[in-house]
Amino acid sequence: MSPPPSPQELVQKVMSGARWVAAIRLSAQTLSWLSTIIVVRFISPGDYGLNSMLEAPMELMMLLSTLGLDVALVQSRKLEKDQFQSAFGWLLAINFLLFLAYFFGGALLANYFNEPRLESLAKVLSVVFILAPFRAIPNALLDRELKFKSRAIVDLVAVITGASTTLILAIYGAGVWALVLGLILNRLVTAILLMVLHPWFVRPTLGPAAVQMIALGGVVALSGALLMLSGTLVSLIAGPALGAHSLGIYAVAMQFALLPLSKFMPVINPIIFPAFSRLQGHPEQAGYYLDRALSFASIFLFPVMIGLACVASDFVGVVLGDKWAEAALPLALISLAMPFRMVTNFVRPVMNGMGRPDLNLKSSALMLAVLLPVIPLAMGYGVMGLAIVWLLVEPVIAYATLVMSKKVIGISIAQMARNLLPPVTASAVMAAAIFLLKLNANLDTGVAELFLQVATGALAYVMTLWLFFRPQLIKAANLLLDRKNVA
Repeated sequence: MSPPPSPQELVQKVMSGARWVAAIRLSAQTLSWLSTIIVVRFISPGDYGLNSMLEAPMELMMLLSTLGLDVALVQSRKLEKDQFQSAFGWLLAINFLLFLAYFFGGALLANYFNEPRLESLAKVLSVVFILAPFRAIPNALLDRELKFKSRAIVDLVAVITGASTTLILAIYGAGVWALVLGLILNRLVTAILLMVLHPWFVRPTLGPAAVQMIALGGVVALSGALLMLSGTLVSLIAGPALGAHSLGIYAVAMQFALLPLSKFMPVINPIIFPAFSRLQGHPEQAGYYLDRALSFASIFLFPVMIGLACVASDFVGVVLGDKWAEAALPLALISLAMPFRMVTNFVRPVMNGMGRPDLNLKSSALMLAVLLPVIPLAMGYGVMGLAIVWLLVEPVIAYATLVMSKKVIGISIAQMARNLLPPVTASAVMAAAIFLLKLNANLDTGVAELFLQVATGALAYVMTLWLFFRPQLIKAANLLLDRKNVA
């Protein structure tokens, strides 16, 4: 086994990759945010509900489409040619079967949700399974080589292409088809660019080498499948009872509550797994870097998530429009749960990278076990009941996952909590400042009023950090700006 990298070498390489990814994706994510906001104004809650009904089974099947072969390609210490060829061959075979299942399963989907339009939509959307192997293989190879910049460039172009397509089609009244065709084009562009920027094609086989690789990465794939199933349970269980309109309200509330994480975690996740794979057997170093990553990310993400909860009503009225007014309170409640999900989302890939995907599997299974009996009870209270579920469940799962991580990560939960104290305290002060402003200023709903709330909250947050937690703020700034002595 090669010696582990020194702390300085690892942090510099990982942070260099993170900065490249963050810098390249910044423009794409900005476009994506703006596109999403505009698209919501042109697409009805019913169309978003239909899209959620399509995504629920598709996302689960997409996780099963790799059977952990992409993870095994990253983790294998030495990748032989027959392993590469066998993995590609099995991915082609598996995804062709999934394509057929989704294509012909569209009728079952339409009957289950009582939405006839789902059948034709599913037939078109099924093409993403044909494209899946041409994304999974090269992405795994780039992760294996820590080539974060190349992945970021591909993602940049794909996101811009898909978001622009969705936006244009939505403006011209395509409805749910705008979301479906935008996703397909995103996946197609990704596959083509990966072939151009990182040529990798080999002759596929169905050799036995992939079987051992599936055994290695299968636990990770199963964990991801359980986690994805947990995220889609609302659509699968409550969808038929709620109907397309209410499900669309819930879907948009969840989408915007997840927006900070959904834009940040794709930047950091491709880095966490391969980086921590280098630290297997070194729990103290792993604990050090996990603590640093959480402390750094929380300073920037906590105020966004808590701030969104504070201004949810005005945000929905100004940004999304009156037809989405029902999403305001669910958005606020789900946003309050997102800091806990952020912690969980950081710890899970670290446990995988440290060679303990079984712990990730237990965490994912626990979430599924908690949600299964709760969602049928909560859906009787509509979208509000489902939002409260996440507010109650996310803290439990975060704590349980941290307890599990102690088996491979050398840092205490108390130490992590102390290092999260600055953003938690500053976010609380920010929320109080916004609340006092609303209480005393009697604000109406408008762009100027929303801007005033955001500015007041941001000022309160930064001032609290500067006055009481200045060393942590300076350390985060140094890490972000690539200054020396940040390890």
